[in-house]
Amino acid sequence: MSEEDELSQLRSNAENLSRCLHVLLEKIENIEKKNGKEQDADSTKSNGTSSSNKDGKEKFEQVEIEEKTEIDPKTGLKKRTIVTERVLTTKTFHALALDGPSPTMTPILRSSGTKNHNYAPIHQSAILLPQYQSRKTTVDAGQLTQVEVEKHGGQLVVTKINEKSNYDLKPGDVITQVDGKDVYFRADIENLKGKVELTVEPAGIHCAPANFHRVQDTYSSHIDVDRPCLWLDLEVNPGDVIQILSKDEKWMQVRKLGDLTQVGYLPTSLTMEKVSMLCPFGRRTLVLLGAVGTGRRDIKSMLLRLAPHYFSTIVPLTSRAQRPGEVEGREYQFVRKEEIYQKIREGGMVEWGELDSQLYGTSADSVRNEIRSGRMCVLDAAPQSVNYLYNAEFMPFVVHVVPPPIEEFTQLEAVRRTHRTQGQLQSICDESAKIGLECKSKIHLTLVNRNIDVTFKRLVDSLETLRYETQWVPHSWMC
Repeated sequence: MSEEDELSQLRSNAENLSRCLHVLLEKIENIEKKNGKEQDADSTKSNGTSSSNKDGKEKFEQVEIEEKTEIDPKTGLKKRTIVTERVLTTKTFHALALDGPSPTMTPILRSSGTKNHNYAPIHQSAILLPQYQSRKTTVDAGQLTQVEVEKHGGQLVVTKINEKSNYDLKPGDVITQVDGKDVYFRADIENLKGKVELTVEPAGIHCAPANFHRVQDTYSSHIDVDRPCLWLDLEVNPGDVIQILSKDEKWMQVRKLGDLTQVGYLPTSLTMEKVSMLCPFGRRTLVLLGAVGTGRRDIKSMLLRLAPHYFSTIVPLTSRAQRPGEVEGREYQFVRKEEIYQKIREGGMVEWGELDSQLYGTSADSVRNEIRSGRMCVLDAAPQSVNYLYNAEFMPFVVHVVPPPIEEFTQLEAVRRTHRTQGQLQSICDESAKIGLECKSKIHLTLVNRNIDVTFKRLVDSLETLRYETQWVPHSWMC
């Protein structure tokens, strides 16, 4: 039986057991009602105690989840065991999910140590409040000449306005559409005439200049009548972190992190400390190694879709000509071949290769830019890139995605819609073994990809543990 079939059968069994449990609980409740029995709660018991009133109605419920992590000495894989304990003193029963909070209380998560961890799951992002949603505004086309727009993360971000600008456009806004049509380049908003309808929204932290500072003074624009654009109010206190969008000799246009809708002017004379944002995983890059055909690129795409607020990737360079339908900065960054050769000579390329007389590759600066945005940069890279990245600057978490043994690989291939030949499968296995030997000392996790969903879940679980478990890294990374 394959792992996928076994998983399907286990889910079916769990569903049947759940139904049986509900039937039994319903019978218990009916019998207790018939016999007139009532359960009284003992309020003096320890943490797992609930209290009831005379009618048997629930007043309190305690949920505890104990989590233990063990390492298999043979395989080196981590095993997580989660035990949920509930104490109920009423005649009302309901199931609780292991990976979600109690309907009435937040579970107490306990690791194998003594500390409590209240980390939100990787996939959980902030709720999109109305002020962060897209809005439409109609402006005179001439107003667009009063703002400065830069391209960040493939989006047009307003970085600077002046006194003549429209009140509805603020620093940090992204212009996504003009008259209902998507825009990607500065030229798309130039040479417009008459009234135009803009669709704008606040840019994410990662889609604006990565220029962060911690304020050490107090400033309130309400009492500063000399500031430009009097309709923009901003107040900062010591400890506030700001994102600088643009700057001149006297003023800088910024927004406060924590509430990106708070934008305005601050004097450049303010005392500040330049800071950088770190991703919460203790590593700066995630390197996915694997032979072609092992599914590492699919896993990378799934991770980027799951949590774009935690993970990002680079746009590779190429010297070939741009093709119809391609957008600069989306599929590739199109540069001259001489520029790539120059980066190679200067040691500025993580990896590169040549195909049909054209160069392709990953620049180190593009990786650095993603790291500065505070996210973990995900790379599906070639083995030689590990030597470049394995240092204190990039601090990689290296994952090797491998196929199952050839016999099992052949059986799994038989259920696919399109079949690869036995020779192709053997080639994938041989290449995976070769990568494993070349990078043996630098691989932190090996994932056998029998089922893409299960493999992805194991990767996410491993990334979760990086947030709260002790990590052991080369001593040189900490010097």
